[in-house]
Amino acid sequence: MEAGRAADGDKERTLAGVSTKTLSSVNAPKSNTFRQWQGTALSPAEYEKAINIVNICDEDQDIEILIALASSQYGLVNDEVRKKAWPILLNCGYQFKNESDTSNSWTSLPRHKDEDQVQLDVNRSFVYYPKGESDDRLAGRKEQLSRLIVQVLREHPMLCYFQGYHDIVSVILLVLGADQAPAAIARLSLLRIRDFMLPSLSPSLDHLRLLPAILSTVDSELCRHLSTTEPFFALSATLTLYAHDIQEYGDIARLFDFLIAQPMVVSTYFFAVIVLSRRQELFDIPADEPEMLHSVLSKLPKPLDLEALIERTMELFRQSPPESLPKLAWWKISRYSVLKTTRRPESQQSLADGEKMLVLQRAQLRRTERQQQVLARIRTYQRPAGRLGLALLIGVLSYWLGRHGDFNDPSNPRSKILPDSSAPFSSQSQGAVSSKRFLWTLSFYAQFFDVDTSEVLRRCYSPLYPRAPFLDVLDGNPDLYGPFWIATTVVFILFITGTISQYLSQNHDIHFEYNFSLLSGAAGLIYGYTAFVPIGLWACLKWFGAESATLVECWALYGYANIIWLPVAIISWSPVSALNYVFVAVGFAGSVFFLVRNLWPVINATDAKVSRVLVIAVVALHAGLAIAIKILFFA
Repeated sequence: MEAGRAADGDKERTLAGVSTKTLSSVNAPKSNTFRQWQGTALSPAEYEKAINIVNICDEDQDIEILIALASSQYGLVNDEVRKKAWPILLNCGYQFKNESDTSNSWTSLPRHKDEDQVQLDVNRSFVYYPKGESDDRLAGRKEQLSRLIVQVLREHPMLCYFQGYHDIVSVILLVLGADQAPAAIARLSLLRIRDFMLPSLSPSLDHLRLLPAILSTVDSELCRHLSTTEPFFALSATLTLYAHDIQEYGDIARLFDFLIAQPMVVSTYFFAVIVLSRRQELFDIPADEPEMLHSVLSKLPKPLDLEALIERTMELFRQSPPESLPKLAWWKISRYSVLKTTRRPESQQSLADGEKMLVLQRAQLRRTERQQQVLARIRTYQRPAGRLGLALLIGVLSYWLGRHGDFNDPSNPRSKILPDSSAPFSSQSQGAVSSKRFLWTLSFYAQFFDVDTSEVLRRCYSPLYPRAPFLDVLDGNPDLYGPFWIATTVVFILFITGTISQYLSQNHDIHFEYNFSLLSGAAGLIYGYTAFVPIGLWACLKWFGAESATLVECWALYGYANIIWLPVAIISWSPVSALNYVFVAVGFAGSVFFLVRNLWPVINATDAKVSRVLVIAVVALHAGLAIAIKILFFA
């Protein structure tokens, strides 16, 4: 025995198994338990492995070796061995043995809100196993199961019962017995299946949403074939750790060896491997029949080759760890989820840690639900609210500008806008009244479109080859005609080239569908940026006393700067992502240089510190526009 534990190097602590030397160098203890195994159905390899596991449990309790043994062939062999190993794997066998009170004191605790549902489910338990027991014996087991579930729920009232929980507890009860089971179930509930025992189902669905990401790393064709159906077909199996779907006791006990030893996310990998093993069967079902696909996938195949599936699961888990899954699937998971908190199975966690995580998850769920309610309300009333808000914004802005005279400021040497001379009274007093009402006349807005084609082309040429300052090019006559049509052209070019980019990046074995959300996205991005960023910049300039640029001039400056995005959008449809990055970077550099070069004389009129902050803000916002264009249209 000492020779087998002489050096850590001989143990080869891997998740795939342990070395032959470690297994073969252990002497069997001559206990009554092992004598009872003589003459049973255990093979020599199973017998030797069982001896090794019991020795580890009785002596150094090396969790890493137990994890490797539980994940390798035969698992933990039989229930006698499991009764020793499971409490250690769940960390309730020695370090935390006093944290769960197994006395009858729990009976005096307040009644849990889910106890009625518990009793209904317990009455339907022990259908498939154990077999051959009398009615009285089964009634006794159901009574033990009911008391065990109620005890855990009363001791930890923040846990919410879910249908299928009794399937998990029944397996633990059959293996560990009524004495050891409460501590194991408490730790399992708070530290491994906590996501399933929250008030909302959404944390449980996070487990399922990893399935497409896992499948896409191995078989993208199969993933596309299943894309018409949501991964809810895996809910029953993953929610109950497969205890509800596997009908053979030996199989579910063997699978529990594996799942208890591994991080919780491995349960989802195991289902992914089951899906991959049914590849041909699934391809026989048309992709446009999602109900049929869901029906087939929601039932596990029979029989299950557990050893092969477990081996393939560990291989897939090593090849495609959660952190490497595409579309940021892993990073969307809450950091409080058991998917992440059990990522390191050797970490030591107490029940207090589990309760703390439970509180944090519940608080996060409440915040998320409130956000979703607000967003749902906004979506319901977004059109009337948007129209009303826009009308109010225009009204307030018009009133403010009319009062402060920014448009017709005579102190601005470039300003060409004069009070409305078309008023029926031409006296000085009547002219003063007219000057405050000219914002509501059509002739006032017509002056911002008072340009011809040659003038618009000359202004379009200025950002591409900036020689003279753009405000001098405007010459006191800023227009909105060019900015509007340039922005509109950029929107449609982005939609067209973004669609081409998506088409080239996809395999053409399935029908390509246009994504018209690209068009609305481009409109919102370009129109929104061109309209509201200049307003914010102009408001800051007014606040800090730099009044050498009017609002319309700011709009014109940003509007004509968009001309640089036209050639960028036209050439950025390449399927080579790095090349698209270069094109967008060049467009960003050219347009931001044009903006800063022409805004600096205006911004520089403010305080030195303020001017630096404003320039940084201009560059940062424009960088955000460039990044959004790259990600949304040419990713």
